[in-house]
Amino acid sequence: MIDKNFTIETLQKLVRINSVNPALEEGGKGEFETGVYIHDQLRSMGIDSEVNEIAPGRVNVIGIIEAEGTGGSLMLNAHMDTVGVKGMSDPYSGRVSDGKLFGRGAYDMKGSIAAILGAAKAIRDKKIKLKGDLVFAFVADEEYESIGTKMLVQKIKTDSAIVAEPTGLKICTAHRGFGIWKITTKGKTAHGGNHHLGLDANMHMGLLLSELYKMANKLPKSRKHPLCGEASLHVPLISGGRSLFIYSKECTIQLERRTLPGETEDMVRAEIQEIIDNLQMKHSGFRAGMERVIWRSPFEIDQSRSIVKDVSKAVLKITGNKPKMIGHTWWEDSAILGEAGIETVILGPKGGGIHEEVEWVDLHSVIQLAEIFCKMAAR
Repeated sequence: MIDKNFTIETLQKLVRINSVNPALEEGGKGEFETGVYIHDQLRSMGIDSEVNEIAPGRVNVIGIIEAEGTGGSLMLNAHMDTVGVKGMSDPYSGRVSDGKLFGRGAYDMKGSIAAILGAAKAIRDKKIKLKGDLVFAFVADEEYESIGTKMLVQKIKTDSAIVAEPTGLKICTAHRGFGIWKITTKGKTAHGGNHHLGLDANMHMGLLLSELYKMANKLPKSRKHPLCGEASLHVPLISGGRSLFIYSKECTIQLERRTLPGETEDMVRAEIQEIIDNLQMKHSGFRAGMERVIWRSPFEIDQSRSIVKDVSKAVLKITGNKPKMIGHTWWEDSAILGEAGIETVILGPKGGGIHEEVEWVDLHSVIQLAEIFCKMAAR
């Protein structure tokens, strides 16, 4: 049913387009050229499509095959942006070797985009009539702030969705979230020789870091999820002081907390704030402020929901194997769809090298993924 040549050629063309997220790497072109290419492909199939600019050079593409019945609506969702290409020898080659296609975004996640377009073509070529609306959503900026899917859910809501992030044709029903907080300890500027006048913000940050170290060691032991692994905490950035011989007025860290399904922003913030409050009671002059930078909720869907069962049946039908249920330790746009009330699962092709210097996708799995999407649309 799937036009294999079309699907693979489409994937090669997609990989050869620079769609690096400009927020991640200088010279990144963003999604515009990729979006126009996808839009033209959908229009050539007779599928209604529109390009929505959500920021300069940043676009979503939304296509729809409208229902000829009253069945449930389904969204196939994939992001168009990629991470950067530093260290890659030939990031836009689209080279095929031993059943694999190489290049930045091949696995994450232009293989999935090609599978969606391959499924769309098959539905049109075979004149398959759909009982519910089928929405194709190609979004911007998943690799940074997810402005694409945030905008998408304000415009469109379907009954269910498949986010086509890489899963190795396993079904992902849960993933971790994360929060970033900026914490600043306050000191008092003074000459290094006037210790009785100065208050060292850096030393006070050391008190806080010591307590956060204890929390970072405790979390993986005390909070675990059967699919997503462990909760975690680390401090990727620290900055304090302006010169030698001067007491530091401020010291700032950025703290990253990886969260599990069931953990909320209020819960995580309160735990960190409690550490700060305790230090303020124990140590004279200790002052610290906490500010949220980013919050991304963890995600989980009950495996008894119909979208999970339907996708499982489709995978079994196409691959001949009952799919394994997995979780991801990173964050994905599925959380935004889930929070919008859309029943969502994650399913994508096989491959390797996500965010690494050699990235590839298994071409046979891309074709299988397109066949699964056809099955799901027909259901």
